[in-house]
Amino acid sequence: MFGTQFITAQTNSLTGSPYSLFGLGVQTNANIGRNSALGKGGIALESDHLINTLNPASFTGISNKSFLLDIGFLGEFNKVSTDDKNEKRFSANFSNLAIAFSLNEKSGMGLSMVPFTDVGYALIGIETNIEGSQDKFISNIIGSGGLNDLSIHYGYKLYDNLSLGMKGSFLFGAIDQTENIIFDETFLNITEESFYNGFRLGLGLQYQIDNQYTVGFTTDFPTSLQGSQDRRVFKSLDFIPTDVEDENDLEIDSFKLPLELGFGAKATFFNSLIVNLDYKGNLWGFTDQSDDIGDYVDQSIFSFGAQYKVKELGLKYWQNIEFRAGFNYDSGYLKVNDKAIDSYSLTAGFGIPISIRRGSMINISYTTGQRGNVSGILVEENFNMINVNISLKDIWFRKLKFN
Repeated sequence: MFGTQFITAQTNSLTGSPYSLFGLGVQTNANIGRNSALGKGGIALESDHLINTLNPASFTGISNKSFLLDIGFLGEFNKVSTDDKNEKRFSANFSNLAIAFSLNEKSGMGLSMVPFTDVGYALIGIETNIEGSQDKFISNIIGSGGLNDLSIHYGYKLYDNLSLGMKGSFLFGAIDQTENIIFDETFLNITEESFYNGFRLGLGLQYQIDNQYTVGFTTDFPTSLQGSQDRRVFKSLDFIPTDVEDENDLEIDSFKLPLELGFGAKATFFNSLIVNLDYKGNLWGFTDQSDDIGDYVDQSIFSFGAQYKVKELGLKYWQNIEFRAGFNYDSGYLKVNDKAIDSYSLTAGFGIPISIRRGSMINISYTTGQRGNVSGILVEENFNMINVNISLKDIWFRKLKFN
């Protein structure tokens, strides 16, 4: 499928995955706060001193008169292998911005801007036979861009142990693809920029069974993203340039997002060890859509994470460092040659306190994993990522008292 000469490259996108060629790109690896190191999970985790956008109900955990800010950066190194070729690619960029604050003792809300999908692929030196001839032409295809998720989150504490949440998202962005075709002294350039946008609604719930156990539930409702495209075709024959096509706002098919259901559980042991377990099911099969090269299938995502901290509020600095680790398995939502493109990853990281009393932290996580395999779909991708999040917490409207 990817019978091509691979190159080494660096991009300013958030991925270098060849699988971002399909659909709207690969689902983002960017996460807020501690979630990256916990196997990308945390549906049942609260937003006490770190923002948790995986469940809008968690925003009720923000202490009264508190303000939270999270800024993230992501670096990704990919190695892609076929039977006889390899590609290495590095990408890095700003990954997220989020704020959250309490409204009163029963409710909290926040705003977040994170990538929704990432696109960053380069297929270089693709040889194709000209129909009815032994001659071949060479194509180079480069893609970039992706969609963004601008969301508002609101949580309300219905009872002391039950919180409900709502999330409204505006998804928008552009995907660029440039194809250069070379044959003898003929050069053809095809540039397509596809735009998508749409709104999506989500709900969340968190229920604290007791001081040790909490469960959570989330749902994101299906929606369609409207699309349009700008297309330009340019050719050069005998070194004479000519515009072949130049059109804007062309209609393209909308892209359907499925119903997504998530379940999570959290357990606390010895007041120092927190364990979270999540399952998420994305019902792509009901969207009744397919890619040019494969079919969309229902997707299951399992994540497991653990966090250890010596003391809840230690007197020594090292006692307040949070150590984290996790695992994630994604069955994939696209099936090619009757085989789904699945992935797995191992994560590890820690939270370094900036301000012990206020809860501000630098969160660093490392992820290593694999997507696809050589035998099934001819491409195996190994990825390594580093997430860095600066998470700040402050107190609003606090009165200072002097003796």
